[in-house]
Parts: sequence; C-alpha cells; structure tokens
Amino acid sequence: MLVTESDAARGAQRPAWAISIQVGEALWRGRLRAGLSLDEVAGRIGADPETVGALENSNFARLPSRDRAIAVARAYAQLVGLSKKWITSTLDKELLRHNG
Repeated sequence: MLVTESDAARGAQRPAWAISIQVGEALWRGRLRAGLSLDEVAGRIGADPETVGALENSNFARLPSRDRAIAVARAYAQLVGLSKKWITSTLDKELLRHNG
C-alpha cells in the first residue's frame, strides 16, 4: 500500500497488519518528518526528482543502475536521518527480488 502525501495529511496510516516496511516508504516518511519536498531532497542530494520519486514509490523499473540507485538512497537516508546501512542492504534485497 502506498500512502501519498495528501493521504498522510488526512491522517492515513499503514495498516497494522503490514509489518514490513520498504525502503521507499521509509525514505518518504523520513522526508515528511524532515519537512522537505521531493524537489528539495533531490536538490540537496544531487539527484533528479524522478529518481527520488521512483525510490519512494519502489518503482524499480524507473531507477537508474543498481549502484546509482543505492548511492542516491544512501544520500537520501543520510539527509533524513535514517540508517544508511539498513537502507543499502534492504534496497539491495528489494532490487534482487524485483530483478531476479
């Protein structure tokens, strides 16, 4: 389930039964906590907004190469105060599942 910014503004939350969190949601939540827009994140980490949006939405088909996606995710995690190690290892697993 993807919760959009407008959903979050209305108080939408991830269902209690959904116990795992994807990298995209963690980054998105971190961005909201930091009070940053998607464009602000992109500008601060030197990435294009499309890549940042693809990460947040777990849209793996729209991500650049694996190495670039992980580098962007690490910079994003650092910006919003998340564990770079967790982001890196979890994104790598998600990419492996997606790409086979």
